[in-house]
Amino acid sequence: MSNTRKIIYVIVIAVLLGLIYVGNYAIQYAYIGSSYDTKTVCSCMFVSGRKLENIKAEDLYAVPFATINVDEANKTVTSNIYGFAETKAIYRTGLGCTLVNELSEEDIRKQPSVPSADTLTEILSLETKLPSNIDETTLQKTIDEAFIENDPKNIIRTRAVVVLQNGKLIAEKYAPNITFQTPLLGWSMTKSVTNAMIALLVKDGKLDIKKAAPIEEWKNDERKKITIDHLLRMSSGLDFEENYASPSDATQMLFRKKGAGAYALLSKAAAEPDKIWSYSSGTSNILQEIIRRQFTSHADYLAFPHQRLFHKIGMKSAVIEPDASGTYVGSSFMFATARDWAKFGQLYLQDGVWNGERILPEGWVRYSSTETPHADGKYAAQFWLDHQDKSFPQDAFMAVGFEGQYVTIIPSKQLVIVRLGCTPNDNFNHSALVKGIVAAVK
Repeated sequence: MSNTRKIIYVIVIAVLLGLIYVGNYAIQYAYIGSSYDTKTVCSCMFVSGRKLENIKAEDLYAVPFATINVDEANKTVTSNIYGFAETKAIYRTGLGCTLVNELSEEDIRKQPSVPSADTLTEILSLETKLPSNIDETTLQKTIDEAFIENDPKNIIRTRAVVVLQNGKLIAEKYAPNITFQTPLLGWSMTKSVTNAMIALLVKDGKLDIKKAAPIEEWKNDERKKITIDHLLRMSSGLDFEENYASPSDATQMLFRKKGAGAYALLSKAAAEPDKIWSYSSGTSNILQEIIRRQFTSHADYLAFPHQRLFHKIGMKSAVIEPDASGTYVGSSFMFATARDWAKFGQLYLQDGVWNGERILPEGWVRYSSTETPHADGKYAAQFWLDHQDKSFPQDAFMAVGFEGQYVTIIPSKQLVIVRLGCTPNDNFNHSALVKGIVAAVK
C-alpha cells in the first residue's frame, strides 16, 4: 500500500471517528435538552399550576425547539427533539414531577406518597399598617424597580418579591399570572433545605458532620477522609463537572440518571478534602443519599422533611421532587410559594426556633452562615455569602438558585427578602434590591 493511500485511510478513519463522536455528543445533548423541557413543563403545569403557553413563552428559552405533549388526565408530559430524543415526566401528588429515567413508569408509581398538609393554615398575611421604622416610599420603589424591564435583550422577569421584617409580612408583589399561592422553583435554594435536613439528623444524633461521611462505597479509598462538613461546604475535593452548557456530570445527574446522589457519589477524588472550594450540585445530592440511608423505610424518608420541617413552620406549599429512584433531588428541585420560601428564611433568622420549639440544633445557623475556607468570602455551608461587597450587609447569608432565586437573611435588620424569577442570564441586580430594602428599614 502506498504512503498516499495510507494517509487517505488514516484521514477517513479520523473523520469517521470524529463524526461518531459528534453524533454521540449531539444525541446526548438532545436527550438532556428534551429532559429539561419535559421536567420544566411538567412541574410548572402540575406543581405551579401555570398554563402551557406561558411556560413555553418564558421558561423554555434554553431549548425552544422541542415538541411538547401534555396528557392532563394522567398528568404526564413527553417531549422530543427532531423526533428521536423523546423523554417523559410524571406527576405524583406531594412529590411533584419525576423524569422516567432507567426505571419504568410503573416502578416509579409504586413508590410511597408523602403525608398531606391539609390541616396547615396560612400564617402570613400582609400588614395593613407598617411600623414607624419603615420608609414605605423607599420600600415600594425598590420592589417596583425589581419588576421593571429596561432591556428587551436582557430580560429580568421577576415573578415575586416578599419581605419579612421581625417576622411580619411588610411587602409583597407578584408578576401577572403569579400569586401568593403559586409554588415556584427554587433551583439551588433546595441545597439550603438539604442543609436543614442534615441538621435534623444531627439533632437526632444520627449524623456527626465532623466524622467521615457514612458511605460504604468510599470506605476503601482516599474518599474515606471526606466528612459531611466537607460536603456541606463543597470542599470535598471530588471531581464533579458543574457545567450546564453541555453534557456534563451535572446535566447527566439531573436529567438522565435514575439516582442523582447515587451517580454523584461515584465521583473520584481530585484533591485533598478542605484544600479547595468547588461549587458542586453533586455534593448536595450525595448528602441526600446519606440522608435516605438513615431510614429503613422509603416512606419514612419521603415523609421526613414534611413532618419535621415543612409542617412545623407552615410551609404547606413545599414540594421537593425525587428522582426516579425515589431520592430527593436535594440540589435543585424544590417548589414553594414566595411566602413559604420566606418562612424557611425566617426559621434561620430565628436561629432554628419556631413558635418556641427548637427545630434545628443550637449553633447550626451560626455554622451554616460561617465562611468556608478558600471560598473567597462567597460561600458557607449550602448557603451563600457576599463578603466581597463591603456595602452589602456583612451578616447576610443567602439561599441562591439559578435564574435569580434568592432568600436573603439579614439578622442585624431582622429582614428576610425573597426574590423569585426566571432571569435567563442570571443578571438580576440582587444587590440593589437588598440594599434598597435595607435602606427603607431605619
